[in-house]
Amino acid sequence: HASVAPRSSVSSAQQTSETLAQGTLIAGRYKVERKLGEGGMGSVFLVQHIHTDERLALKLLHSTVVKDAATLDRFRREARTPARIDSDHVVRVTDADVAPELDNVPFLVMEYLRGEDLEQLAVRRGAMPPSEVVLFLGQAARALDKAHGLGIVHRDLKPENLFLTQREDGTPCIKLLD
Repeated sequence: HASVAPRSSVSSAQQTSETLAQGTLIAGRYKVERKLGEGGMGSVFLVQHIHTDERLALKLLHSTVVKDAATLDRFRREARTPARIDSDHVVRVTDADVAPELDNVPFLVMEYLRGEDLEQLAVRRGAMPPSEVVLFLGQAARALDKAHGLGIVHRDLKPENLFLTQREDGTPCIKLLD
């Protein structure tokens, strides 16, 4: 049995998609825990679904880019594309909507990944053994092959968009982001 979390005491007029207070309720179902990161299009927050208690990643568009039709279209494609590809190596998107409490800023909700992107891994560890590189790139290639088979092109493939996580059995799993 889940209880409804109270709204944050910070008013929506004071909050933007870049600065959300802990405890803010988004779309009546996602409670903000903390900010995970920020990119050119939006900010990503760790949230908890108030009905299921699942921890997820919620990406909100920056309020400054919401007015750009091309950016909105790209964001909508980003929400739909992973389901079309249907691969273990593409981040799973579970919801897409607008946040009424933030002047209807669009957001999407994804599985919360634990781990690090390949850029962070390379900085932390340096050169990787060839067998590891082949494993990671092979997984990414499988997802890209499925995407290309559907006529989908990634357009921003870089180490920061290849996220290394682990399966339940401890084996490495690359997930394509963005």
